[in-house]
Amino acid sequence: MNLNHFYHYYKSKSGGVSNLLKASEDFTSSLDWLKKPDTAPPTITGGVTDPNGGTDAQRVNFTANRQSRVQQSVTLSASTQYTFSVYARVNTGTDQFRLRNVTLGEAEAKTATTSWTRFEYTFTTTTGGVYELSIQNTENVAANIEFFGAMLNVGASANAYVKVDPSTGGSAPAPAYSGFGDVFGGVTAYYSLRQFTEAETLNAIRVRRSSDDTEQDIGFDANGDLDSTALLAFVGTGGTDNGFVTTWYDQSGNGNNATNSTESEQPLIVSGGTLVEENSKAALDFDGVDDNLNSVGADLVTGNSPYAAFTIAKSTTTVSSDYYFGINATQNGAGAGSTSTLTPEFAIRVNGNCIFSDSASGSQELLSLLYDGTTIQNHSLHINGTSSAVSSSANGTSPMNIASGDFRIGGWGVTAGYLNGTIQEIIIFDSNQSSNRTGMETNIDDHFNIDTP
Repeated sequence: MNLNHFYHYYKSKSGGVSNLLKASEDFTSSLDWLKKPDTAPPTITGGVTDPNGGTDAQRVNFTANRQSRVQQSVTLSASTQYTFSVYARVNTGTDQFRLRNVTLGEAEAKTATTSWTRFEYTFTTTTGGVYELSIQNTENVAANIEFFGAMLNVGASANAYVKVDPSTGGSAPAPAYSGFGDVFGGVTAYYSLRQFTEAETLNAIRVRRSSDDTEQDIGFDANGDLDSTALLAFVGTGGTDNGFVTTWYDQSGNGNNATNSTESEQPLIVSGGTLVEENSKAALDFDGVDDNLNSVGADLVTGNSPYAAFTIAKSTTTVSSDYYFGINATQNGAGAGSTSTLTPEFAIRVNGNCIFSDSASGSQELLSLLYDGTTIQNHSLHINGTSSAVSSSANGTSPMNIASGDFRIGGWGVTAGYLNGTIQEIIIFDSNQSSNRTGMETNIDDHFNIDTP
């Protein structure tokens, strides 16, 4: 047993409970501080001059992700006030970070200057139990900030700082929830009915109910799934109660929310009082006529840039152009979906096309589309983790040359290519993610249960 974790408090020489955190001057201690996201964590440099003139401070180099953080779990009492504090400074100018209670979904932004300053964040617990506290980036921009003396104490303000050594033996506690954004960094846009990260308080969708056209944001439950209890309580469970999605939020923090204010073009999430589902998970239902959501002027991918797109979707027709998404919602953009042929196929179209022949239309699929930034024919497609061969390619040796414009979910062109089917998740990167593909597929499959190899 790791006794350093079992005894969750530290006693000072006077016998009173002081600093409840471990490794208060060592963010590299893997038994105490988790570094997130897993594949792109902040790097930490020691030997930095501290407020006392020593060299016990550390520089935390946050990656360009809002969820970049160091995080510690600590057992706290119910209905008790605590103060989380740390000393911070930067080498030049100013920079921001957040002190966050991940469990409560609360945070305060702090601005570090070139002078050492002790920053505080006070919160009150609800129930007793394990709480996760983080020192976290504020934006999807890299930040380099020096820290010293992390502390947590009971009360409305920070007590005199008490150093606590790192734990020895045992293993680090697992986070309460780990979403896609807690593992992978660099996401350009994230539309999903599962929670992106435990380190942000986020909503999944905004819903309009049919009874009176009132709208409400819907977030997530404790398991990271769409909060169907709150959704059905809002929309209703009667046979005439329908819920339509007016906004699918981009949880990446980049602000690429996809919306549609035209009521007849909004996809369903509740149909006749019942949650729309695929494989027992919530899904958006597109009607194949005109349903779509747009992120106006998003410019998620332009020119001949490499990109990657991961999609959980199902097309219910085989003889129509059912496009899951369009990068630039005009005929000069990249459309991806089942193309208009007599057999199910998957097509990439932009100033030419690249067609794959193995898409099993009518089934829920995990589609992993990657482009290396060279020529159209150098797209790769994996369906449920299995590589799909290119069956044909027009202008295949040409670059993509995607024009800037909107990102469309549930369709491609201005008046064509609407999806008759469902979508549960779309993840877009403006970079080639070939080296991370299998790990990302496993992460997605673990949640949606697609049974990839």
